[in-house]
Amino acid sequence: MGRIFFFGFIGLAISWVALYYRYSDEKNTLARKYRLDPPPGLIGNLFINADLEKATHILDGKISGPESMVVDDDAIYASVYDAKILKIVNGKVVSKAAYSEKSKFFPDCGHFDTEPECGRPLGIRRLVTGKPKFVVADAYLGVFIVDFTNEQDREFVETESFLVRIFIPATSTQILDSRVPIDGFKPRFLNDLDVISEDEIVITDSSIRHDRRHFMPLILEHHADGRILHLKISSKTVKVLADKLYFPNGIQLTEDKQSVLFSECSMARIKKLTIASGKIEMFSSNLPGLPDNIRSSGRGTYWVGLAATRSATHPSLLDRLGSHPAIRQFLVDIIPTQYWKPLLSLFKSPHSIILELDSTGQIIRSLHDVTGKVVGDVSQVTEHNGELYIGSFADDFIAKLKL
Repeated sequence: MGRIFFFGFIGLAISWVALYYRYSDEKNTLARKYRLDPPPGLIGNLFINADLEKATHILDGKISGPESMVVDDDAIYASVYDAKILKIVNGKVVSKAAYSEKSKFFPDCGHFDTEPECGRPLGIRRLVTGKPKFVVADAYLGVFIVDFTNEQDREFVETESFLVRIFIPATSTQILDSRVPIDGFKPRFLNDLDVISEDEIVITDSSIRHDRRHFMPLILEHHADGRILHLKISSKTVKVLADKLYFPNGIQLTEDKQSVLFSECSMARIKKLTIASGKIEMFSSNLPGLPDNIRSSGRGTYWVGLAATRSATHPSLLDRLGSHPAIRQFLVDIIPTQYWKPLLSLFKSPHSIILELDSTGQIIRSLHDVTGKVVGDVSQVTEHNGELYIGSFADDFIAKLKL
């Protein structure tokens, strides 16, 4: 028994020494120190209300992770977790576009293990004004044009006894392949995009180290390894407009199309990049949450979805652990990646907030759901005809709210 105790003690001592060496020195960890400004108080235009609790749900429980969408008078076009683009009319899915070979034929898409093969569509934008032709950023596979222009056409083939209706589905074309390096690095996490013209788009590449499944290690390690890319479709040339960014995700052209606004999610801020000069300046700092997609309201303002919230009364995990890289690295090391999504609720407040910013980046309106039961984490807010359509990477519905 004494020998067992002795060797057990030695093993424990070695383990503690190894742990001390691993986590006591930042040089031995991937996690880096950082500092966020003290979280804002929920006062003034951030004062708590229950406006989001008035939202209704479209396709409640029938879709998964409607991350991004385009809304017009005829339909909602939404990117969802099982590697599809949905066309939704009057609250029903009337068409599905599958742009990757796996998502066309593989029945098991929409799961953690199949994401890299099937793909995960995130940002979606209209490419051609007035037509249902879109560009889609897939986190793993690249950028695609998805064209619904002819999907409503039907051909009728006469048989001996009846007419057969043939449905012509949406078509897709890949215009950027994530397997091809850009300035020496393959895109690992393409996220959102916006359209400068029918031949030019800007895209966020959230990380050159981590893919979408590893979003929490990306946040917790806190490296500035994200980029903004410019793609010319006709020549398929790609250049890096900006790099060394902290988890850039949402992106939105300014009204003059000379600049883009982009979220730095893990820094709780939005910056502005002038395309011609490459100059980057602060647009909106110390937000009450982690900003995701940014969308123009069409009224000279911008809607911002918050993936998680932070405030003076409820600081986020990011606020608390900025000066503790060892703890963050330990969490990355011990929690398997596939468990982060179900565990997120333990690390953050259920409080949901969306923001409206003016053209200078000032918060002019906020809408809240303190419980997060009607609207959860928000990835995008789209305004159309006086109504808001709210998407989420985690929810199983699209929320709709009359302004």
